[in-house]
Amino acid sequence: MKNIVTVLVLILMISCNSFPDLKEEFPCKETSFYDNLKKSEDVRNMFSVQFPENWKVNLYYDNTKTSIYAADTTISVTKTTLMDVTLVHKTVFLDNTFKQKITDDNKKMGLSEIKTNDVNILNKPSYYSYAEGKKGNYSYHILNTFTKINEDNFLHVKTEVYGDSLVDERICKALNLINKTQLN
Repeated sequence: MKNIVTVLVLILMISCNSFPDLKEEFPCKETSFYDNLKKSEDVRNMFSVQFPENWKVNLYYDNTKTSIYAADTTISVTKTTLMDVTLVHKTVFLDNTFKQKITDDNKKMGLSEIKTNDVNILNKPSYYSYAEGKKGNYSYHILNTFTKINEDNFLHVKTEVYGDSLVDERICKALNLINKTQLN
């Protein structure tokens, strides 16, 4: 009996500390994905992401971060998805102070948060903020995810969607790309 209680307490502790996967936070269909993906690696070989072959990919790095920026430049900005995947060399605490800063930044940009939550991305503690508003003459949606990789690094993925066309589908397709991120 003592062993059963111990096991139940252990299961309860584990389940209380787990967060949902990011994809569980959005009403995505199984058909929301891109075909013909090509692997892109950052300059420092810290991570890789798969993007559609026809997307334009730009790499950037400096002493504090390494980034892969990608978008389909063959279609208008109101039909594409822009993604910026950045590994930041900085300690991050995904605490209430951090979350409030993200909320404040969204407000400064005139955005309204649709939803935020603690989640799992790459089986690591993460936080996301999904906000909407206007940018220029376009309606604008932005999904920011922050994943603590280790004590010294975190992964920030910014997904931007301009316009009103197929917003949910574009976000869902981006979520599938985020889930294909690999750490080296």
